Amino acid sequence: MQRVAVIGLDAAEVELVDEMIAAGSLPTLARLRRSGAACRLTSEATWRSGRVWETLLTGRADFPGAALFDPATYDSFQLGSRRQTPFYAQAPGLRVVALDVPYMSLWHDVPGAQVIWGGHDAGYPRASRPAGLVREIDARFGVHPAFHNDFDCAWHHPPAIDTLADALLLGLRRRIDVIAWLLAKFPDWNLFMTVLSEAHSAGEMFWHGMAKGHPLERHPTADLARRRLCEVYSELDSSIERIERLLPPDTTLVVCSVHGMESNHYDVPSMVLLPELLYREATGQRLLPANDLRSWRRRGCPPVLPADDEKWNDALRSQFGVRRWRAWWLAARRAVGLKRSRRRAVEELVVPIRPECEEPPEQIAEPRWKLDWQSTCWYRPYWAKMRAFALPVFYDGRVRINLQGREQAGLVPQEEYHAACDAVELLLAECRNPRDGRPVLAEIERARAADPLAKGGPDADLVITWNQNIDAVEHPRLGSIGPIPFRRTGGHTSRGFASVTGPGIAAQDLGMREALDLTPTLLDLLGQPHLGHSHLGRSLLRPARRAA
Repeated sequence: MQRVAVIGLDAAEVELVDEMIAAGSLPTLARLRRSGAACRLTSEATWRSGRVWETLLTGRADFPGAALFDPATYDSFQLGSRRQTPFYAQAPGLRVVALDVPYMSLWHDVPGAQVIWGGHDAGYPRASRPAGLVREIDARFGVHPAFHNDFDCAWHHPPAIDTLADALLLGLRRRIDVIAWLLAKFPDWNLFMTVLSEAHSAGEMFWHGMAKGHPLERHPTADLARRRLCEVYSELDSSIERIERLLPPDTTLVVCSVHGMESNHYDVPSMVLLPELLYREATGQRLLPANDLRSWRRRGCPPVLPADDEKWNDALRSQFGVRRWRAWWLAARRAVGLKRSRRRAVEELVVPIRPECEEPPEQIAEPRWKLDWQSTCWYRPYWAKMRAFALPVFYDGRVRINLQGREQAGLVPQEEYHAACDAVELLLAECRNPRDGRPVLAEIERARAADPLAKGGPDADLVITWNQNIDAVEHPRLGSIGPIPFRRTGGHTSRGFASVTGPGIAAQDLGMREALDLTPTLLDLLGQPHLGHSHLGRSLLRPARRAA
């Protein structure tokens, strides 16, 4: 029986891995790189979607981004795991043990076990197939304490950094215990897959410790953030070795990261500055007040920080004004039935970790969640009266044209569609970064230019890539917006890496390859035929096996 084990390191940055290997801090990854077939990976075709692990699961790249917009209601949703068939469900005779692979769906019943227990961005409720495994795991090992508690942006507060780092380390150690239990409970597996998400969680909150040239590189918490980030990477290295010891000796091991981490250059301009700019252009009014940029410049443009007892959302609400925010929040509470809660210390892990979902996969289907928590959605009451508005995002800026015949309350006639796109492009081209006077706009793509009325496709008409280090903008006519506190200090890149070790695998450097190559590689290792769509990728190991 051929056995293949896949250990994903979610958003582990290859340049930091290289640095730590050179320093002798990652002995397991260094050994795997030396002894097997190793390569750099690029996920350029998919990383901006936020669904890079879905590429590995399906061998495909033709899927929507993480956010969906409904033109009939002007609602926005985060789309979870889809019912796309994973490659292992199409391979006859495979027995699978899969734990915490992001955007894995339990829709497909395969022999073995599929478990969503505690990852950074699971895209699915805590659940298992067969049902009941998560309840048993919780009872035996406990929950992952960082689960859903790793999104609070409190990088400026040392106790919050330590609390999150400690939770990630404890959760990672528990995850390895869970893996040992699952492999013993389901011993006749062909394919074992897990993704260790702790590098993702730590990178997004601690990357200012690595951020050379970023306004936060000298923040007082930067040294602490770097130390705790490297501690997480070291624990990941030890975890790989622990998992290795659990595997039968004839197992082929694939260790991979399909995207990486760098300084975050998109949260503030995409989530805050862009929606306010378009609102001002449409209404001539402001939701965010103008700040005194002359005084800020005289002080050297220091990053604006939340208060010690504030998370990023709290700080942003105060920027919008307490009275206006309170009115919005009361309306939201009435709409969704939210209960009043006491104010918590910023370092507390307060998001409750729910028990295993009782609903069967047929009822869960494709989960989705409203994005009303995003500051972009605070402008939603005005979207129907705007010619163009910003959509909720997790990466690049995205703009929707309020088009007649497509949006429920469309304002822009279809014959004016391209002129409306031109107007947004001109508006952004006129904006400057007050820090250095440079343009804020790096690139803009017209994602629906061929046919804006086409069904499916991207939600955004315009996709905006920003220049670096933007926490404020100046427009000659609409005034200044910001500065705004930075949100996540880490953002993603298309950089990744992979190593393959095992029987018949020659030690060699395979150069730069596509992340899409991983799925046909796994099929080759398992002795399975390539899937109908696997032409999107090319197996890494065919040349490696010839060399052996």
